[in-house]
Amino acid sequence: MKEKTSVDLTHDLFQLMKQFPNLKLKQSAIIGLTRSEYELLVILKMNVDDQKTAISVSEISNLLQITPAGVTHLINPLEEKGFIKRLPDPNDRRIVLIGLTNKGTKTAEAIIADVQKELIGLVNYLGEEDSRTLVRLMNRALEYFASQFEN
Repeated sequence: MKEKTSVDLTHDLFQLMKQFPNLKLKQSAIIGLTRSEYELLVILKMNVDDQKTAISVSEISNLLQITPAGVTHLINPLEEKGFIKRLPDPNDRRIVLIGLTNKGTKTAEAIIADVQKELIGLVNYLGEEDSRTLVRLMNRALEYFASQFEN
């Protein structure tokens, strides 16, 4: 199995740190977007590719851990500003899929690049071994707390 690179580690750290809402990472200044809108754009970018160009509101809901109504609340202004588009599901006309426009893709890539730059600085500061330990321990802590709320 291939060892993770620093970029892979920063991706892991980003995934972990977004689960700590009080920790504010420096985000690119995109006028008119909230933190939740940034996160939705990034979630879309990280979950679409050439084969899967859009995802359902329920998938976004699960990924962001908010209600479908909350997702709709985020989607509407992003669509109005030209960041996302609604597409029909080719398999089920009742389902609407959400995809990124070119503007949305470029914006999400810029946000991801800014966060990766910050987290690469953290990885460089901590060193590779401590960064791996941090990711491992944060994952264990999240598993612990998740198990506490299951009961």
